[in-house]
Amino acid sequence: MRRGHSADAAVDVTPIDRLGHELDMGTRVDASPEESGGARYTDAPDLGDRARTNRATFSGAPSAAGLIDSGTEWWHRSHGDRSWALQTGQPADLYRPVELT
Repeated sequence: MRRGHSADAAVDVTPIDRLGHELDMGTRVDASPEESGGARYTDAPDLGDRARTNRATFSGAPSAAGLIDSGTEWWHRSHGDRSWALQTGQPADLYRPVELT
């Protein structure tokens, strides 16, 4: 099984406003668990109101497009990888190695 980014099955997204400013999501993209105090997790309990609202708003569009949230990185969305298969009840991920000839 291939994992998200290495299978081109995942994206990391930074939501911005109309002027190109990053929205308050509670942490920066790629914040480690230690750096973020655990706030990198999608449903982190100690987020401010603005970050919680922005995360709720942000989750709608990727979900409508069939992308899943891993839960461990609010910015990470994927489709077809093993996390997607597990969360959507699929028997396997969509990506397999190919033999180059």
